[in-house]
Amino acid sequence: LLVMISVVQGYTLVGPLQHSFKVAMNIADTGAVGHTFTQAVAFVQWGKFAMTFGQNFVLSWLTPIQRVYLSMCMMFVGCLIPPVFVYLMQTQWIGVVFLAYALTGLSLGIYECNFLNVITPLGPLTKSWAIMGFPGAFAIINVVGFGLVSFGMPVQVLFWWIVCCIPVGVAIFYYTVPGAAVLSSRSNGVEAMSTATNTQATIWRSLAEWRRWALKLCPFMLANVVGHFVMEGALPANFNAYNAHYVPLFGPNENDFLMEKHRYFVVFFVFVGLGDTLSRRAGYSFKLDTYASNIGALIFGLVCCCIGMLLTTVGIAVVGWLSAFLAFWGQGFNYAVAAKYIDKFVPKEHNLAAYSLWMFAGGAGGILGSTMVDV
Repeated sequence: LLVMISVVQGYTLVGPLQHSFKVAMNIADTGAVGHTFTQAVAFVQWGKFAMTFGQNFVLSWLTPIQRVYLSMCMMFVGCLIPPVFVYLMQTQWIGVVFLAYALTGLSLGIYECNFLNVITPLGPLTKSWAIMGFPGAFAIINVVGFGLVSFGMPVQVLFWWIVCCIPVGVAIFYYTVPGAAVLSSRSNGVEAMSTATNTQATIWRSLAEWRRWALKLCPFMLANVVGHFVMEGALPANFNAYNAHYVPLFGPNENDFLMEKHRYFVVFFVFVGLGDTLSRRAGYSFKLDTYASNIGALIFGLVCCCIGMLLTTVGIAVVGWLSAFLAFWGQGFNYAVAAKYIDKFVPKEHNLAAYSLWMFAGGAGGILGSTMVDV
């Protein structure tokens, strides 16, 4: 859980910190430069999209556990760019935005599927706690962190906090991951025999045997596309809609009930965290022993996502809290359902390939959502 949090905190750069990053560079929400900034932020999704599946080829010479270490190093460098180049050196060059978000996205694309694969031998309970690192990381930054910002703490402290946590996560991972989680796929295409209990097939063998696992994974991939589209589109849309110093809670023309912007988003992310966290535990609490029951669970999650996205378009701030809860409940629930399905029904030697393909599909949805924010 702590290892996942340390890395996923870097992903929070696409949240409220994205707008803080933009303000620090004196970039407006509208106009050509603002649009370029949005496309730069979308490099997170392009990086994830490229590496979730591509790392099986580009990094085939590394074992999954080594890829985890590489991704954490890349995340460290990507997260170091905003506080050093923007807040310390006061640079206004838009290229640093592309570089920061590209490194963050590439790191996430490598990290997520490999980390989930590495901890698979530790069982579903460990996995259920690990995937809660996503809402946990966002809660730390967007609820606790921005709560402190609303009381006067400089926002750049959050950027430095993210950077400092990553080496701690590396140390925890190094000292706590047991030998049973070390995988043995190698670059030469030969599956080395070892004491590992979770030996993975090479990507070429997994692709050759796609009929054994890939076809039934398609509904989970589709659900991940929708979930990531909603997640990456709804959040920035809210940040851009409610970016005045005070937020009118009951409509843009209602000024009787106002809330300071940072405090509004603290409450907003409480709803995000509750929806995402509770749903991931809920997804693991159901048996889902049949393929049909898994499909039914996915449909339930998709309905929640879609309702949440539709409520985002209402333009009423208090409704935004409900939309956040429903959108992230649906995404978190389907994330847990898919992870449980892959570990339970996909042949174990194709576990990493299945996670990679599933997340590859989600990356496509993330790109669509993040690039359409200012459309």
